[in-house]
Amino acid sequence: IKIMKVKKSIILMAALSCLVCAGCAKEQPEAVTEMKSEIGSEDMAQAENTALKQEFPERFEDTINGVSFDMDIRISKEADIGNLHRMSATLQRPDIEKAKAVFAEGKTIVEEKNETGSGEDGTEFPCYRADYDDDTFLNVSTNLTYSHTPVFEKTSGAFRLYSYYNAELYAKDIALEVGDPQMLFENVIKSIRDAGYELENAAYDYYALDHETMAKEFMMLDKTGEALNTQGISWGVEDDCYFYTAVQQQEGLPIYFGSQDFPEDEESNRPIQVLYSANGIERLEISRLYSFSEAGESVKLLDIDTIVKTVSKKYGDIVGPSYTVKRAELYKMPVKSADSTYDVKIVWLFEVQETGTDSDTGEEYVYTQYMFVDATDGTEVFI
Repeated sequence: IKIMKVKKSIILMAALSCLVCAGCAKEQPEAVTEMKSEIGSEDMAQAENTALKQEFPERFEDTINGVSFDMDIRISKEADIGNLHRMSATLQRPDIEKAKAVFAEGKTIVEEKNETGSGEDGTEFPCYRADYDDDTFLNVSTNLTYSHTPVFEKTSGAFRLYSYYNAELYAKDIALEVGDPQMLFENVIKSIRDAGYELENAAYDYYALDHETMAKEFMMLDKTGEALNTQGISWGVEDDCYFYTAVQQQEGLPIYFGSQDFPEDEESNRPIQVLYSANGIERLEISRLYSFSEAGESVKLLDIDTIVKTVSKKYGDIVGPSYTVKRAELYKMPVKSADSTYDVKIVWLFEVQETGTDSDTGEEYVYTQYMFVDATDGTEVFI
């Protein structure tokens, strides 16, 4: 994963399906480098704080209260564990006029809609949808989607993070003729900022989608799931592109981006997703970005031995299935408050594997679920 840090003076397709404005009803960078090292002026200060940094093991193995911990512990290398703070956040919305200036300048509108959406708290906000004569569209509400439909549909038939997953067939960390992936990501960040978002830090991964692999993997399905004939569809170097997924970071920790219905912190669920070709951004989707308050009081994290007691208590008291904890990852999680702001908690995400026997069918099953524990007080946190 790469890390991008942007200073104040300069400061990416969630599901592979098109968003429509119906969603309204519900609601420059300096440099990019490997996550192993961060661009910015804080390197020296971070080095000086290393001695004060709280240490966590990379692995934790134990059985507590009948719960097996065979667990990797993951913490972003940019996180300054000894210098984390309490703070609040608000959920950002894109600016319609700025987004139009970025993605629709010089385009001819075929169809346009201006509507009013309503959030969960009853707050109304403007929504905008436009289709253009070059087969692109722009959708702006609480989220933002810009897409070049023919390119997106062709590519999504060959590169799949969801159904018929095949992303592992594509290389990471290589450069295509499209251009340098880091510099192109900088262009994406600039477009996001120009569309009205605040985005200081972002960690990203990308896939290099080469036309040879896409030609082999391309498939089209009808509404019943039956494969369609794809003869006559050609592929060339002009189809090469990058697919990026990215997350916000704050004080070096990733911002948790899951939801109650989709708690997985998988690449396919990340809030910034982009398809980038030699022609520029072919699809960009932004789902949840936050603005953060000034840092409040500093916090100290509990040791992992204390934290896991909360997990073992919850699952150890359940009769029947067996539970194995496979991963713990440290996040900042915005938890909604009564006034539409968010209390930003520092949490451990635990990936828990449940194994048991279905009482109706008698068949064995394996099911993955997620639990969150406040890293500062050891209590369970609910999305």
